[in-house]
Amino acid sequence: MNAHQETRFKLGEVTVSPSHNTLLADDKCQKLQPKVMAVLHYLALNQHRVISNEELIEHLWEGRVVTHGSVQKSINALRSAWSELAGDQELIAHYSKRGYQLKIEPQFLNPISTEPSTNEPSAQTPGSPPLNRSSWKAVAGSLLVLVLIVVGYWEFNWNNLYLPSNHQAEFHDMLGYTNETGHERNATPHPDNQHLAYIREKLALNVTDESDSDIMIRNPDGKDWRIAGSNGAWFTLAWSPAGNSLVAIEAKRRAGSSLGSRFYEPPNYLYSFHIFTLDIAHQQLLEKQQLSQWQGRIFSVTWWDEFTLEIVAKQGPNAGNRRYRYSIKDQQLKLLDEIENAANPIASAILKQKTAIASVVKNRVQIDFLNTQQKPISRSQLNVAGGDISWIPDGSGVLVYAEEERKLLAVYLNGKQVAIPLVDSKDKTFSHPHYKADGQGIFYTEEKRRSNILLNGLDGNKTLLTENTDFNYAASFSADGGKIAYASVRNNQINLWLIDAGQEHQLTRQPVPQKVDTIIWSSDAAHIVFNAGNQLHHHNILTGETSLILEDSDKIEPLAYFPANNQTLLIKHNGEVRNLWRIQGTQQKQLTFGAVGSAIEFEGDVYFQYVSEDGLWVWRHQSDKLEQINASIDEYSKLLDIDSTGIYYMNGGACNESDIYYWNYADAKKSVFLPQPNGAVLTSSFNPNKGLLQTECNLPEANIVLMK
Repeated sequence: MNAHQETRFKLGEVTVSPSHNTLLADDKCQKLQPKVMAVLHYLALNQHRVISNEELIEHLWEGRVVTHGSVQKSINALRSAWSELAGDQELIAHYSKRGYQLKIEPQFLNPISTEPSTNEPSAQTPGSPPLNRSSWKAVAGSLLVLVLIVVGYWEFNWNNLYLPSNHQAEFHDMLGYTNETGHERNATPHPDNQHLAYIREKLALNVTDESDSDIMIRNPDGKDWRIAGSNGAWFTLAWSPAGNSLVAIEAKRRAGSSLGSRFYEPPNYLYSFHIFTLDIAHQQLLEKQQLSQWQGRIFSVTWWDEFTLEIVAKQGPNAGNRRYRYSIKDQQLKLLDEIENAANPIASAILKQKTAIASVVKNRVQIDFLNTQQKPISRSQLNVAGGDISWIPDGSGVLVYAEEERKLLAVYLNGKQVAIPLVDSKDKTFSHPHYKADGQGIFYTEEKRRSNILLNGLDGNKTLLTENTDFNYAASFSADGGKIAYASVRNNQINLWLIDAGQEHQLTRQPVPQKVDTIIWSSDAAHIVFNAGNQLHHHNILTGETSLILEDSDKIEPLAYFPANNQTLLIKHNGEVRNLWRIQGTQQKQLTFGAVGSAIEFEGDVYFQYVSEDGLWVWRHQSDKLEQINASIDEYSKLLDIDSTGIYYMNGGACNESDIYYWNYADAKKSVFLPQPNGAVLTSSFNPNKGLLQTECNLPEANIVLMK
């Protein structure tokens, strides 16, 4: 639809004048604020489709950082003014999670024509017959097709067929780059192939559950230069294309709250962007800029050019993931258009203004490559649930690391995927891989995991149940508290172990393929059900047999198992959303349709909280119905145990746990059941007659390794 900005238009009997910001009907007039009129005018120009909040913000708020509330405020003002003129007639329809659409088709008054004048002379070859308008269109169309063919051929050849291979994909040596006793991570190679930026952490001296975080730059001689510190946490670094500047994102706590999330709370920190302009050769900090704080969640940051950042983030906990560009010179933030069928980006990476975008589609990662004009080159579907991406320096593709599946892949522009083998070490984590600038090596962070199981008794005494240098975790009491099952990594294999009457022995005969998250017992202590990634396993204590119950595309978390009818109650994850399910044989049924937080089973019923809500709900197994319980339990609590008179729970978050509380149904009051003077622990199980099974929160040793 062609309509000049000053052109008036009619909506039914109402005349709209954008240049005067007025609505006119008969003898009535409503004056609108300029931004409200701008929203109406944009909806009128695009009346044939639904317009999202993000599109309105991008086109009408000119790079300013605003929320969806600003759009809603304008819509409300528009509806109010309209009702004064047109009564109950609906003007704007709202479509949940999609946006707004004008319900009345606008009639533009005296639109300015964009057709060329028929009185203008046409350019013709002397002696040739005159070309009419249709002939001109045919010629222009042919030329356009020819241009598109040439451009398409160029893009296809250079972006899809010509793939430089100036990089190594097979590695044989693993060399320790940092060997200090500490926590060094996030290696980010400098474009000069000589220097490396990284993050070094250590526990804060005054607060046990916090760490000090420093940004370091190591030169070719192995000497470090500290350029910045934080009592929060640095969590990502990126060099500008020329290597003159380094951007770092700092996450800090809000006043009175822990840096970590509360139990089951979506991450929603305060982030700051720090830009360091450096003279690397002389170890001089030339300039430091700090951008205003971002509330929501940052997923990645990279550089579009030497003065522009590209960010993948969400504004607030309930917003969607989007791509943004921030101009450092103009201090303007711009929302970028969504890529078709890639509406949930989790990271982007840029090399010479060629872009790779990782997004999640149906719980699997998709990589989209865009050329320098931001037009699609190719798309690759990966069989992994998440991914950290960075460009291969020769521009042939990107390096993708999926932490959950422990897979490192080179994904190329032509769609080819090559797995890069990693050392299989079950007690170590691997993260943040980046190629060296010459493509002949990959830096990554290797973290050694060690922990022992601790029994925190009701009398406050702590007893070590395991005493070794292995990774012991996920400990779980049987219903009567007499037995304890836990997972342990020994000799590079994961197995389940049992502590019974003070004696320890191995339960599983075959190693568990992936890290175990949750172990639950049947009420008779004869069966164990546990998850490993997206697999659910059953172990019979009496026979020693282990079998696979379910393998799903989503992560699974067991709640209860009933051997009499082979029924399992569990939580399934769909991205960040968790819901209750019941599995019986091959039959599966979803029990809730909201974001479930903590949940616990009692006598076949499941008691749970919804995310961000206080109070308590229960799913009744006999009626298969949901019921709200009149109990005001703090939001984001972790439910630990339950009996007929009340429920045990804690607040806080991982490594920042509160005391153990008991909520009594009869008097509707909570009391402290078990104090926790030091909350820097991870509780995996609770029994009101025995105490807590925990592991201590220690900053593990982590080093940067170079694969060559």
